[in-house]
Amino acid sequence: MSNWQFGITDFIDIAVVAVVVYFFLHLIRGTRAVQMLIGVAIVVITYQLARTFGLFTVEWMFGHFFSAFMVILVVLFQQEIRRALMRVAINPLAGNSGPIAGVVDAMVESSFSLVHRGWGGLIVIERDTGLRHLFDSGVVLDAPLRSDIVQSLFCPDTPMHDGAIIIGRDERGGRVLAARVLLPLAQSNSVAGQYGTRHRAAVGISEETDALVIVISEETGNIHLAKSGQLGEVLDSKALHQALEKELFDIHISSRQRDTKPTGEAS
Repeated sequence: MSNWQFGITDFIDIAVVAVVVYFFLHLIRGTRAVQMLIGVAIVVITYQLARTFGLFTVEWMFGHFFSAFMVILVVLFQQEIRRALMRVAINPLAGNSGPIAGVVDAMVESSFSLVHRGWGGLIVIERDTGLRHLFDSGVVLDAPLRSDIVQSLFCPDTPMHDGAIIIGRDERGGRVLAARVLLPLAQSNSVAGQYGTRHRAAVGISEETDALVIVISEETGNIHLAKSGQLGEVLDSKALHQALEKELFDIHISSRQRDTKPTGEAS
């Protein structure tokens, strides 16, 4: 009986470790943490080789490195640890209520209305991770998500055009929760050199949270979708609609074969 109980305990122990490792790898997939993890693995392998072949100086040097290993890990993976803890704090039993029909249409229409006017913009879409800690840097609103409102917020002649707007979702659909919000910038090597502060801000907030960010370039008129610390390719209206619908509703567009009517094309 005791052997059977010991086996069950071992199974639970291994299963918990496997789940933790899986979610950690899923969390860092496609981010800079992958390269850092490879670097840590190379250091560990070098240390083991030094011990095997009796390289005492190298072993001594890496031994002191590993004495502060936990602190080094926290420093290297601070963004990933922060994102993981925020996701753990989310109630898994609480359903992720998607926006009502038409909200994605409003987001696409609002984005391309800025393109047509030659204006830039940053539209942050809140998901599971709350963004209210960013509201202090901007102006708190509670306005419906409409193209004319988004245009008025990003009009270069108005004092509200700097920064980003944050879109939330409730039983009423999409709402503009805040405007003129300042976002954290991504590291300089996270975004290609041809992109400016607006794109770095889009990648920066997507690194720290699970938010989606629509970034509209004032110079080129191109639209990108940033998520999980990555800046996507240039999107036209149909591609943006499909990407938002897939992310927000968790729907596989290919299975639905929805024919979305374009509202404009990126220049």
